[in-house]
Amino acid sequence: MSQSLEQVAELVRREVGIAVKADQLNVIAAALARVAPGMDADRFLSEAAQSGAARALMGRLIDEVTVQETYFFRELRELQAVPWAELAESAAAGGSGSVRVWVSACATGEEAYSLAILASEAFGSGAPPVAVLGTDISTAALQRAEEARYSERSVRHLPAELRKRHFVAEDGRYRAGDRLRSLVRFRRHNLVNDPSPPPGEVAFDLIACRNLLIYFDHDTVDRVIGSLETSLRPGGHMILGAADRLSGTARRLSRVGRAQPAVERRRERPRRPTRMLRRPLGLQERSPQGPSAASDIPGAGTPVPGGDGDSTTPRRRAGDKVEQALWAADAGDLETAVAITGEVLAENPLDPDAYFARGLAELGLDETDAAVRSFRRALYVDPSFGLAAFELGRAHDARGEPRAAIRAYEQALRTLDPEDERHRVILDQVDLGDVAAACSARLASSARRGSP
Repeated sequence: MSQSLEQVAELVRREVGIAVKADQLNVIAAALARVAPGMDADRFLSEAAQSGAARALMGRLIDEVTVQETYFFRELRELQAVPWAELAESAAAGGSGSVRVWVSACATGEEAYSLAILASEAFGSGAPPVAVLGTDISTAALQRAEEARYSERSVRHLPAELRKRHFVAEDGRYRAGDRLRSLVRFRRHNLVNDPSPPPGEVAFDLIACRNLLIYFDHDTVDRVIGSLETSLRPGGHMILGAADRLSGTARRLSRVGRAQPAVERRRERPRRPTRMLRRPLGLQERSPQGPSAASDIPGAGTPVPGGDGDSTTPRRRAGDKVEQALWAADAGDLETAVAITGEVLAENPLDPDAYFARGLAELGLDETDAAVRSFRRALYVDPSFGLAAFELGRAHDARGEPRAAIRAYEQALRTLDPEDERHRVILDQVDLGDVAAACSARLASSARRGSP
């Protein structure tokens, strides 16, 4: 039976790019049991071999395997970075009356509606010039997105004012209002195997693909990112999730999001001005020069715990410098990031956050030996720094050291702790559940390659 489950897992990988490692085959078995009464791997393979039933069967299995929890305003600061007025001007200059948005892998629709809400608030009009397309491979998820009825848990991060303005409370749930729903439509699309943009669609001004790439292998990530880039209008923007950027599943993915256009580094493709929208990992809504204006979204943004005492304490100064290093790395100025962390470590050679930020910059510079040393030092100071263990695994992967990478990813899974406040400057915007998923994806990829 395990061999049959492995065959089903391979079908899932080929269909949607998701790798399931050997010790997770029980997930496939449980999903098969939900597809149909008495369904097991042998029966599934037998029925799927019949051409007439294959597509429907695989569709039901994918529905069971891929539906994930999501919620409104997840990783809000990344969404708040969208320059709606600039996009509207660009769309109008291109002859379009609306900003075209594509939310790939939209699951049950929360992110698609979140962007529609933010656009409505930004334009301040009853009919904002925006059209949102949400796509997913799961027909069950898309059906729920079309219904647009959500639980209290799904809307828990929506301020009361926005709930009142955009939703109707009914029977203990929240239904998206007609005006909000008119801005969003849904259709099925396989991001791995279907052409992009989806057939019949024209290029988009904004594409969101968040926290999906962590499940893919290197080649799939590279292919998907390339297809998304070609689905953007000139000057378009793309949003990747923090977990995707952390996972480093492809070398070029570790470079997207810097100040220069991402596709300008793809010499095999025509150059076009594409910008990656992101907030540096763990940072508040401010630049290194000082705080930014408060958000216009009611209830959005909360202070991030810093050091004890006032801003002149050594701990606070070190935290500020680490933030500056992360901002510099995010802007592509990796040498400056290394220099700033060097200043911090000169004052305190036992600062794990500084070693972590330095390691990230060194990875971006392809200085993998130095990155391994930095992440190891972060873990020497704090052995429970799970995110540092994850990045150490990435560095070992880059050096072609699968055994060491596996040990690091396993350490990360053991030590990731959402209640840990010690590295808040790093962890503020990172969903550790996504980082854990990225670790599992890397381990599954290693298992599939048969790493020694």
